Amino acid sequence: MSVRALRSTFGPLCHWCGLPMDFDEPHGRPESATIEHLHDATLGGIRQQKHRRLAHGACNRMRNELRMEAEKRFRAWIDARIARARAVADVTPGNDHRDPGHDDSSTAGDPEPR
Repeated sequence: MSVRALRSTFGPLCHWCGLPMDFDEPHGRPESATIEHLHDATLGGIRQQKHRRLAHGACNRMRNELRMEAEKRFRAWIDARIARARAVADVTPGNDHRDPGHDDSSTAGDPEPR
């Protein structure tokens, strides 16, 4: 679907901010109309015509930058979560993969049983 077709369907306002877009040449300016893919294929979406809208170049770029940054932060959080879970599993009693330098016995410091 072209910018022209999307404009005839959705009008001249940006999908995100609701302000008028510039449809004149040259294209590629921050206020120029661009095709926005609501379900971005780079984040697992399927590109379909029904998922396309018009947005300012600036709004489109910022949304993509923020989504990619959020995705990177989420991936880092997941990696840290997995690392913490593995560290806990490595010190669980009965696990053969414990850290030999770590004393995880539940009776450490308790008096001897009678």
